[in-house]
Amino acid sequence: MRIKDPEYPTAVETAVEILRKRAQQGQTITYGELSAELAAQGFDSIPPHCGVMTYLLKDVCLHRNGRAAMLSAIVVNKASREPSDQFSGLARSLPFSRSANWSWRNEQQQVFAQYHEE
Repeated sequence: MRIKDPEYPTAVETAVEILRKRAQQGQTITYGELSAELAAQGFDSIPPHCGVMTYLLKDVCLHRNGRAAMLSAIVVNKASREPSDQFSGLARSLPFSRSANWSWRNEQQQVFAQYHEE
C-alpha cells in the first residue's frame, strides 16, 4: 500500500480505531501487532517497520489536527517497549511542536487518560 492508494484513508481510520481500543484498555501495542491487526482487517501490505507504517502513524496523530495527545504514542517496539525515534521527531515537528522537556512516557499517559474517558 502507498499513501496515494484510494484505500489509504480507510487504513488510517482502521488504525485509529485499533489504537483507540487499546488506549481505552490502557495497553500499548507493538508495531508488529498493529501490522497484524491491520492485515486481519484487509490491509495486508502495511509492514511493521518503516515505509507506509511511518506515514500511517503520523496520519493517525493528525486525525485530531495534532491538538490532542498523540495516539501513536502507544505503538512500541517489541524489544524496547518504546516508540521509535521517528515518533520523537514527529512530536517535535509541526503541528505537534512538543517542548524540549517533553517525553514519550508523558504522551503515552495522556493518551491513556484521554481515551479512558471516552
